[in-house]
Amino acid sequence: MIHSVDPQQTPLFDAYEPVFSGVARNRIRTGWQGVFRHAILELMPVDALAGHFDPAMGRPTKELYSMAGLVFLMEFRNWTEEEATEAYLFDNGVGYALNLPVYQRTLSTRTLERYVRLFHEDDLAAGVERAVTERLCALLDQDVRQQRQDSTHVFSQMASFGRTRLMGVTIKRFLTQVKRHDEARYRALPEAFRERYAPSEHRIFADCAKGEAPRRQLRQTVAEDMHYLVQEFSGDERHHGRSTFLALVKVFEQQCTVVESKVEVKSHPGGDVIQNPSDPEATRDGHSASGQATKSN
Repeated sequence: MIHSVDPQQTPLFDAYEPVFSGVARNRIRTGWQGVFRHAILELMPVDALAGHFDPAMGRPTKELYSMAGLVFLMEFRNWTEEEATEAYLFDNGVGYALNLPVYQRTLSTRTLERYVRLFHEDDLAAGVERAVTERLCALLDQDVRQQRQDSTHVFSQMASFGRTRLMGVTIKRFLTQVKRHDEARYRALPEAFRERYAPSEHRIFADCAKGEAPRRQLRQTVAEDMHYLVQEFSGDERHHGRSTFLALVKVFEQQCTVVESKVEVKSHPGGDVIQNPSDPEATRDGHSASGQATKSN
């Protein structure tokens, strides 16, 4: 059963009125929390998420606007699932932004992981980023259609990944799509290979031993895994056109090279490379920090 509350509905009484002092109310209404609640929350892809649930049968879903909004905030603020769950449960600023009830908020980390997975399976992140950017530009009366590439940068607030994790998450997102649309093909992959990318994105490679040698070995393994998938699926018409596969190929070409049939990780991949598979337009250049993107007309 689908549960969603239109954030544009104006309640008779604001449940947060007695929670904050006058000063706090003014700050939260004009801060990012108020902007998110009144201008951004309604842009969340609730219809796409609702398509995964029966409209009448079963237990009610979590309120879909708030869950989609939480996934967005988790990426924006670079939270783990645990941190996002705690913010949902205990942070009244986040509660205000997500239009949550003041009391008796419930959420488990496993439930949040399910919604994160749905976001990734449906490739919803890019569409949400576009919609939010357009809304903010409209509110600020900013025209970003023409910008000098050498002087103006658009900052991406999506998390910037280390190289090994970038490659690992890119693999995981492709495998998620394969599993969803072609489970037999997914199950045909080696079990150890599948298990390596089974953890959630925020926990992937969490069990890797510390130290330079284990990390270098892990990076080499992930690079070889990428090469294996590129070779396995490049001729598969069911999968080689997916955005997640195209991202896989692009990240592999940027981060790795093949020399005499041996996969090698580039020592210096260069500047114009993907920093986050959710935001392929955000790249690093010679003048900007990680996560900044140069965009021009």
